[in-house]
Amino acid sequence: MEEAQRLLKLPIYVFAQLDKLKAEQAAKGADVIDLGMGNPDIPPPPEVIEALIKAAGNPENNRYPSFEGAPEFKTAVAEWCKRQYGIKIDPENEVVTLIGSKEGVVHFTLAYVNPGDFTLVPMPAYPAHFRGTILAGGEPIALPTTEHRNYLPDLKIIVPGIAAKAKIMFLSYPTNPTGALAPREFFEEAVAFCKKHQIILVHDFAYAEIYFEGKKPISILSIPGAKDIAIEFHTTSKTFGMPGWRCGFAVGNRELIESLRKIKTNLDYGLFTTVQKAAIAAFSLKNGYTDRVRATYQRRRDVFVDGLNSMGWKIKKPAGTMYVWIPVPQGFDSTEFTMHVLDKTGVVLSPGVAFGDVGEGYVRAALVAPEERIIEALDRMKKAKITFNG
Repeated sequence: MEEAQRLLKLPIYVFAQLDKLKAEQAAKGADVIDLGMGNPDIPPPPEVIEALIKAAGNPENNRYPSFEGAPEFKTAVAEWCKRQYGIKIDPENEVVTLIGSKEGVVHFTLAYVNPGDFTLVPMPAYPAHFRGTILAGGEPIALPTTEHRNYLPDLKIIVPGIAAKAKIMFLSYPTNPTGALAPREFFEEAVAFCKKHQIILVHDFAYAEIYFEGKKPISILSIPGAKDIAIEFHTTSKTFGMPGWRCGFAVGNRELIESLRKIKTNLDYGLFTTVQKAAIAAFSLKNGYTDRVRATYQRRRDVFVDGLNSMGWKIKKPAGTMYVWIPVPQGFDSTEFTMHVLDKTGVVLSPGVAFGDVGEGYVRAALVAPEERIIEALDRMKKAKITFNG
């Protein structure tokens, strides 16, 4: 039985391999500290859980949801976007409900990319940003990013032939895995570039609310004219501690939204209404939940980065997300170092190559464990003499 070419062309999905390795370690009785997958451990607000329980008791909510999404959900999304990011969204025509933002990003790619099309992907990148293109038969063109340029791609070096053939540009700030933010000036440049070359601009805003030192990220849709060519993806996974609930949404250009809606009607039945009702409660919170989440991740970031720097690293504290992007010591590639740390300490990291070839030479740590477990992970690394040697 021969798999379709679209699957054969995909690189190995490293996170699935990590799950297997974690299970093997656990079977041996190892006390595994999992800083691999970006799986938030901070629970959702109690009010949201209560709203879920209440909605689950309504028999009507257990039927198929509307393909369009509940009108009250889309209205709540529009109000949230206005309040948080100062953008005006038409809830009827500029919002689509998603079963998580990853699903939305990949399905959107399938809606627009034909075999032979190019997409532009700043790398290292969240795997869905380039894997969706491969599944659609297109070719993702890596736009390398480095710490030297604050992990922003240099749009000026994109050759005209590539720009002319590109269908989509993917951006995501704050960025997984590097934790970088993008200034308004860069977004303005990106919007102008995409308009000039008639490229769809996708902004994955999954980490919109995970930022530090008051440096609040901006929505791509706050740039004048962006809505002509842009769509922005959001999730409740990181913002409200709801990763397993699979709830997200996209906002932006109504034609792009309609295309995403069209492909989704052929692939799924929409988001469970009960989850939509709970998300409405999340969007309405006024109890400082997101402030507390940010403070928690900032404390973890500070403890972890300070600990690594005491072992020889010279890592700058990331401005956003729940991740730390860590250079690999000499003598290892990213996969080898990941395996070395797991074998010697039981601490799980993600190899940088999982985020594209440009990610080689780094590993990513996800700060998804309590502070005391992060301190324990650092202590194990020190005892195992895992240090950075330049």
